[in-house]
Amino acid sequence: MKALIIGATGYVGSAIARNFKAHGYETHGLARNAQNPSALEAAGVTPVQGDLNDLAHLAALSKGYDLTVLAGLGERNQEAATVSAFIEACRGSRRRFIYTSGTGVLGIEARDGRWSDYAFEEDDPFPFPGGFTRAWRLEAENLVRKAGAEGVHAMVLRPPLIYGHGGSVQVPAIFQSAQKTGKACYVGHGLNLYSNVHVDDLAEAYRLAAEKGAPGALYHTVSGEADFRSIAEAVAVVMNCETRSVTFGEACGIWGELVAGAALAVNSRSVPRRTRDELGWEPMHLDLIEDIRSGSYRERYAPSPR
Repeated sequence: MKALIIGATGYVGSAIARNFKAHGYETHGLARNAQNPSALEAAGVTPVQGDLNDLAHLAALSKGYDLTVLAGLGERNQEAATVSAFIEACRGSRRRFIYTSGTGVLGIEARDGRWSDYAFEEDDPFPFPGGFTRAWRLEAENLVRKAGAEGVHAMVLRPPLIYGHGGSVQVPAIFQSAQKTGKACYVGHGLNLYSNVHVDDLAEAYRLAAEKGAPGALYHTVSGEADFRSIAEAVAVVMNCETRSVTFGEACGIWGELVAGAALAVNSRSVPRRTRDELGWEPMHLDLIEDIRSGSYRERYAPSPR
């Protein structure tokens, strides 16, 4: 299979590229700036020049591939237009398109750090006010799913908290709180949580979706759960410090309102029923806490001995 990855130098996109290459895909990555070509070549990925502001060119470019993966965009005002361009490029062909959303669309506010018992399978209704990502991400998801119903082989992957190889958003944020304040911080009770998945297991889900996924399908990717207080306690072991509960206002001061509100003071719990049943996906990495205490996060963040 010949694949084009948009965001191939990013955290998720680079993991997808590694997986695709390991399975014999002819893997190309969009080079969006002067640094990307050398980074892609170093990873064994063929760079392809392109500009996300030139959607007509990107759509035409994608027609040379069996599969296009939108692994990362970062511009919410471009999301729907970009997704639409790739969908139209697939129409009337056997080409496939995978859009990366996220379970932030399922986020339930938890500014006091309380646990929520709501967990959602792929097509469960969501009877709560959505967070800031819900409106624009859901619009893009719906474009993909509608196209699938019209015969376009387009799919949505909706990962939760992604971890592994010392990366993520939420886990590094807790380490940063320890570096900034001297204590590993969590919001309120710290019992709120995101479901989680290791980035390598997530990459395998992309490959399985590319090969087995149904047009218009939405796939969750979950291998476990850990509340933020437990994450902070694991970070504290690595950093040799104490933990600390902070108010939401204090959290905004530490991390900024966007990260605090969307990533650390919410519950977002998802269930990968369709992904397991339809794709046969079985994650191999199951323990975020152990990765923090003894794995990639300790390697990245543990203070050097004096």
